[in-house]
Amino acid sequence: MTRILILLLMLPFMLAAQPRRALQKELGDLLNDKLFDTGDVSLLVYDLTADTLLYSHRAHKLVRPASVQKTLTSIVALEHLGSDYTFDTELFDKASDVSYNLFVKGHMDPLFTDTDAQRMANSVGPGVVVDTLFADCSFSDSLYWGSGWIWDDNPYGYQPYLSSLMLCRGAVEVVVWPRDNGKAPAYKVTPESSFYTVVNEAVSNDPSKGKLTVLRDWLVDSNVIRIDGNCTKRYSTRMNMYKSADFFVAVLIEKLALRGVTVNNVVYGPVVADAERIFVNSRPVADVIDEALMESDNLCAEALLYHVAAQENISPVSASQGCSVVSRFMKERLGVNGDFSIADGSGLSVYNYLSADVVLRALRFAHSNDELFNAFYMHLPQSGVSGTMQNRTKGTKAHGKVRAKTGTVKGVCTLAGYAEAADGHLYAFVMLNSGLQSARTVRAWQDKVLDAICK
Repeated sequence: MTRILILLLMLPFMLAAQPRRALQKELGDLLNDKLFDTGDVSLLVYDLTADTLLYSHRAHKLVRPASVQKTLTSIVALEHLGSDYTFDTELFDKASDVSYNLFVKGHMDPLFTDTDAQRMANSVGPGVVVDTLFADCSFSDSLYWGSGWIWDDNPYGYQPYLSSLMLCRGAVEVVVWPRDNGKAPAYKVTPESSFYTVVNEAVSNDPSKGKLTVLRDWLVDSNVIRIDGNCTKRYSTRMNMYKSADFFVAVLIEKLALRGVTVNNVVYGPVVADAERIFVNSRPVADVIDEALMESDNLCAEALLYHVAAQENISPVSASQGCSVVSRFMKERLGVNGDFSIADGSGLSVYNYLSADVVLRALRFAHSNDELFNAFYMHLPQSGVSGTMQNRTKGTKAHGKVRAKTGTVKGVCTLAGYAEAADGHLYAFVMLNSGLQSARTVRAWQDKVLDAICK
């Protein structure tokens, strides 16, 4: 009788252990994939509901996290800044008997748009003459790239020149489409500005002209956009502009000119103490985190890092100060004692190195704080639904059940986040794949892992 009672008491635990053992076996089988003849993976699966580690493979191996770095940056930002924080871009004026001056001050709002610039210009009375427009970039230092960023990523929109004053993410969008055979293709560049020049030497539907190329003369720090080659279909690309603050100021002056406002001089300098604020554009931190996580925007992640630094440092703040705050957070709040390297906020740097264990600690920390978790979780891409996970997990049990951050650089494909399983539990997982050339193949393997967790 006693033995039967013991068995009855143990039965729920025995039944609960069965799917866990099945999951562990399936994950073990997946690690026998031929992918790992040349590549490697760090894999962790944690049952948050039961507070139990379910699977661990090479958890402490250091790997470039790629854009999974943004999960850590966003969690630290929410912890330090709070959900009500804003990124402000301000316009001030000061009038005297002899002059009228404007002062524009930026705080690295990564999402300041052409429309925002027009609204700012509209706050100035029509027809006035501005003696000097002062551009205040004192919020951040003058280093416009992150430590360990790759030099030949320069012309592309995902690697902008960082500045306190950012417009359209420091980049322009170029769209090219063919016209009649043998004629130059049509094109459109937004935002429109005289800050850049377009040289269109491409031809529509002429194979002898070679592949279509749209590129800025970036090796000589020029904002000349060259369109060359054979245009056979609609093509679009984003490229950065050399010197983001200059780009911002040039477009603002053009917006002012549309209102009949004349600007005689431009000077980079601080806002004077007795200037009056006439306009402010306030960007909620939630918008910045959403773009950093959902769309994997590098500029948004770097802006979060600078603003984290600003909570503890006097301006101008630097990325290295932000990295120090993140590193201290990892040691003091996450209890990380091993080696790691934090070089930027976005994961672009070749100097970033994290382990699956570190990333899992961050995910568990976020989950332990209801307010922080609610603000963080909703901005993660959803499998098969949104962001960089929109085209993932289709036809699997993980479809719509995963919220996770993707990461891809050459040779590295990473994924970390949360999965809702069929047993009603919420799982945290980390997959850091490295030493692999085909990101598509790796993603297919990762989706099998997600399917195993969710079913």
